Amino acid sequence: MATILQPDKTRTETLGEYKISIKEKIIPDSARANKDVASWCKKGQPMKPCLPLGGDGKPRGITVHNTNDITVPSGTTPAEQYIRATWPNQNMAGVVVHFYVHGIDIWQNLKETERGWHATDGQTRRASQRKGQTIGGNLDTVAIECIGSGRDSEDTTARLVAYLLRKYGLSPETDVYQHNYFYPQKSCPQYIRPHWGDFLNLVKKYYDAKDKPAVQQPSQGGTPVAQPQDSAGKFYRVQIGAFTAKSNADALLSRAKAAGFADAYIKFE
Repeated sequence: MATILQPDKTRTETLGEYKISIKEKIIPDSARANKDVASWCKKGQPMKPCLPLGGDGKPRGITVHNTNDITVPSGTTPAEQYIRATWPNQNMAGVVVHFYVHGIDIWQNLKETERGWHATDGQTRRASQRKGQTIGGNLDTVAIECIGSGRDSEDTTARLVAYLLRKYGLSPETDVYQHNYFYPQKSCPQYIRPHWGDFLNLVKKYYDAKDKPAVQQPSQGGTPVAQPQDSAGKFYRVQIGAFTAKSNADALLSRAKAAGFADAYIKFE
């Protein structure tokens, strides 16, 4: 049985009231191919470019991909399995992306400051969505692979895109790219592309999320006092039902979303 990977580190990032959890499993710089993986990754060569993104380690855009969903054994997730297929199993034909997303599960395979192999555009640049600039998918952008067509996966991908845009001073108006932009022969991201405008609106929602201000309460002398905030990274879960029949869970989920609770989801235990 294959050894399921464990993250080297898990971190929680926030966008206002929204959160994402990222499991890091970065391919080491020392990783070498034990077979011919691709034309650009022969036996004995590094399993990743080992070069800084943009030449200076600064991302200049985010490239969104879609790959097919997969069925995985108990105890793992599709995101972990894609990470493992990349390294150490070397079964991804040379494709190396920064992030895989499935449901609310995010795994990171490359540092955000290093190049990947994902855009099928080699080491070329073309006109950027920023007027007067040029950009390369592999050379300059962080790659996110959204697994499958599930709404949870798409929502988490939008949160991750928004987080990276904010972190690196980029804009949802100009700096989010479809894989198709760099490689027109492929209709990718295949599931998101037909409603790309809606996806970008979701990215903008999370990008614009505001941190909640500290609650002010008057002291005995009448001077407002900031109340302490909850510890970062902790979750306070609200459960409104538990069912043995999935149809009942689906019905309650629909009612919750209709009432405006857009982040509601079903967790099977």
